[in-house]
Amino acid sequence: MLLRMPSLLRTVILVIAACLIYGIMQGIHDNYGIMMKALVPYTGISYQQISFVIGVGAFLYGLVQPFFGMLALRKSNAFVMLLGIAMILIGMFATPLCRHFVKMLLFFGIILPSGTGALSFGIVMSAITPLIGEKKAAAASGIVQASAGIGDALMSPALQLLTSWRGIAFSMGSFAVLMAVTLPVIFWIGAKNRELSDVKQNEESKGNERLIDIIRDAFRNPTYRRIFIGFSTCGFNMSIIESHLFSQYVSWGISENAASMVMMIYGIMTMVGAMATGFLSMKFPMKNVLGTVYGLRVLISLSMLILPGSLPFALIATGCLGATGNSTVPPTTGLITREFGARKMAVYYGIALVGHQVGAFLSSSFGGICAQQFGTYRPLWVANAVLCAIASAASYAIKNKPMEV
Repeated sequence: MLLRMPSLLRTVILVIAACLIYGIMQGIHDNYGIMMKALVPYTGISYQQISFVIGVGAFLYGLVQPFFGMLALRKSNAFVMLLGIAMILIGMFATPLCRHFVKMLLFFGIILPSGTGALSFGIVMSAITPLIGEKKAAAASGIVQASAGIGDALMSPALQLLTSWRGIAFSMGSFAVLMAVTLPVIFWIGAKNRELSDVKQNEESKGNERLIDIIRDAFRNPTYRRIFIGFSTCGFNMSIIESHLFSQYVSWGISENAASMVMMIYGIMTMVGAMATGFLSMKFPMKNVLGTVYGLRVLISLSMLILPGSLPFALIATGCLGATGNSTVPPTTGLITREFGARKMAVYYGIALVGHQVGAFLSSSFGGICAQQFGTYRPLWVANAVLCAIASAASYAIKNKPMEV
């Protein structure tokens, strides 16, 4: 039995299982752009319409997570993940068959992204945290978050290769089968959580809480308010990188090919940064780790305003942006788990992610205004520096409490 295994071996097995689930999901979620390029000629639906569909999906991905977190409280994390896989399979197989905008919106814009939301970081970590302990979960969260980058690195070229070889219907179907491979893993994690509940014989009552009550309790908590402020500014920062950084580098006179290679550094460094803060959160107060990450973003933003744009600077800046990119996730989820417990972490993380997505929307929109109206991204970086400074101060102001082992 898993619970009778040595602690280190049990943790390693569970982390690998979580990485498999989360990495494959992110490999699907982060490659809508590649799918869209092939879906336009295959389905006859316009680029603009499918772009709108993807935008709807991006919003839903964040919006559904608190609701899936509540469903996990009433049922289980394994139930929610199984539901998510079912939705992903439906979306992946049905999307290439769509020939009308409404059907594309339903399967590619609603069902598929909602399914990926059911396998979100909060749900996956909530499933393994009770089995490995909250203290080890701080380090494990960095590794699981890093698996998203590994999934992208392997699955992006695989998707493009399969699409070029046999077409979009074949490649999306193949990825659906790959997602289905995780079904036995999820059943196994669900069984181990039930086993743990039987051992403890004191599982909290389920189904008595409402989402509105949890939201109210969350924002009454000063620690959560500070976490929410920080994570909302995190979304603002991340959207600059994902939406505008490539264009800014091109505006500096860097070729598109060189800019693309520079952006690869970002993906690699996000994995390094996430794992680093995961392990640092075991050694130092998580609030200080989080506050330092936000503080480093202030320095990076100021450097984008002060230093001249060039390829060498772009290489350094992109590496630093990557190292501080996903590195906020381990201490953020650790603080939420410490404050509210592993059982409710997915709900509280999902609520915070809504703020993250709002910040991302504001950043993406403001960046477009800056480029069109002012011909420069400087106001965007000024805003980012101010917001990151606020997030850093808010994080350092969190009261420190020990984590359970």
